[in-house]
Amino acid sequence: MTTSQRPVHRWARVALTLFIAPLCGAAEKPNAKVDKLFEQWNREDSPGAAIVIVKDGSVVYQRGYGSANLETRTPVTPQTVFDVASVAKQFAGLAVAMLVEQGKLSLDDDVRKHLPDVPDFGKPITIAHLIHHTSGLRDWPETLALSGMDWSGVITLETILEMVQRQRELDFAPGEDYQYSNTGYNLLAAIVAKLEGQSFRKWSDANIFKPLGMKHTHVCENPTDVVPNRADSYISKGNNKFTRVVSQLAGEGSSSLFITAEDMGKWLLNFKTAKVGGKALERMRQPGKLNNGKEVDYGFGIALGKYHEAKRISHTGSWAGYRSIVLVIPEQDFGVAILANVGNVNTSNLGTKIADLYLGNSAAPEKTNSTKPSDSEKLEPSTFVDYLGTYRLGVGWHLEITRNGDQLMTQATREDKFNMTPTSNGTFFVKSYGSEIEFVRENSGPVTHLLYRGIRAPRLDLPKFTPAQLQGYVGDYWSEEVRVMYRIEMRESALSVQRSGAWVRLLPTGADSFDADRGGATLEFTRNGASEISELKVSGGRIRNVRFIRSTLPRSTSASLK
Repeated sequence: MTTSQRPVHRWARVALTLFIAPLCGAAEKPNAKVDKLFEQWNREDSPGAAIVIVKDGSVVYQRGYGSANLETRTPVTPQTVFDVASVAKQFAGLAVAMLVEQGKLSLDDDVRKHLPDVPDFGKPITIAHLIHHTSGLRDWPETLALSGMDWSGVITLETILEMVQRQRELDFAPGEDYQYSNTGYNLLAAIVAKLEGQSFRKWSDANIFKPLGMKHTHVCENPTDVVPNRADSYISKGNNKFTRVVSQLAGEGSSSLFITAEDMGKWLLNFKTAKVGGKALERMRQPGKLNNGKEVDYGFGIALGKYHEAKRISHTGSWAGYRSIVLVIPEQDFGVAILANVGNVNTSNLGTKIADLYLGNSAAPEKTNSTKPSDSEKLEPSTFVDYLGTYRLGVGWHLEITRNGDQLMTQATREDKFNMTPTSNGTFFVKSYGSEIEFVRENSGPVTHLLYRGIRAPRLDLPKFTPAQLQGYVGDYWSEEVRVMYRIEMRESALSVQRSGAWVRLLPTGADSFDADRGGATLEFTRNGASEISELKVSGGRIRNVRFIRSTLPRSTSASLK
């Protein structure tokens, strides 16, 4: 047995505690209420999280919960390294703000002044457009997903820049709209590197991390590098089962920042001391502005909002099984960061609850959706016809309301049918959902939409497609931009598209428009002068109208081989 393995005698442990306690101070003092929030992950057979809390200019609490690695049962500590995903944007934002303050960069600069390989879209994209997500550039995760990217493979800054070079048109004219785009922050990292003549990692090390004493923080350039004390990431499969998710991403600027909770505490304190950044930290809080003058509540890598009546600075991160948040309330001299390695940690919710605990604010009671019908009205089944139809809860998420005798039924996409119990005129309780569905009319007319858990789902006026009409969409569609061919076929009487080796059903939403029933994509078909389908445009949450041209590629048959 080595010295480090020998048991410590009880008297020695007591002496050690007495010696260390004065050095640790308030930062190590347990907080039972905070610990309670993380108790479901605070087991050695579960991934978990690390937290750090700052108040009145000092770290008041930091701790780890759960395991960083489920195979070795290595515990999470404040010194465990996490990938904090999009939380990284605030460091790229500070880099740009510092270069602007130094006169090396202007927010009005055309991106092509620094990166000439970015396509000319007819109107200049400025540094400000990238900063505030108003550029119109497509978000790279969804765009690469369209291309059939193998997510188990390496994705680097070069991969993302090549994707930008192939983009044919913007999602919207620069400054006309806000659409969160990771791509813009990757370009910012590339611009900083080019201006300063060194990699973004080296610049960040020299100008941000080392001056703040963040010794265990770095921007990932190579996802295959060995990172000591790094937490693996996991996805919960339920019943205390987890699947490990490997990240091969090095998305400098937008993500891929490796950091510990201990180092994050130093960053949180910098929002007050401005030891690094100075006036650039104030610039980071400037909101964006659209061409029409409307403000965008997003600064330099930070979301701008409210915590009760106080100003709030925050950003979340999500990639693979990693989840994170930085939440700062400057007026209250308070900040909290949560770094997690399992996908079922709701960092936004937990961050707000921790703020409530420390700032003495009672969080609003959560809706439990436990409404139960008390005195159900006896509605005439003849009125049920007013509610029948299909309602769109979201892309690929439809709710079909049908009737079975005197019983109204609801069925969501890929789910079973469930009974609906009337609670009042136009409102029904679905026990299996644990929630109500309310049908809404406008001006006492027909039902136009329903309300479900805060979602306003419009009623769809679905076309009645014949098999022959659906056959008109069948074919191969090629996109020069994402370099991929999609095959659309009739399968089991439904129009379907093949993506990544799997067939996805297309749900009609209107004339020539469909939702993919999984994956969050919408498809709009275009016809030529002969009313034939000639083009397909695919959109998602952060990409719009990626073009696919229909091509009539012959398919081999036994007859053609004779």
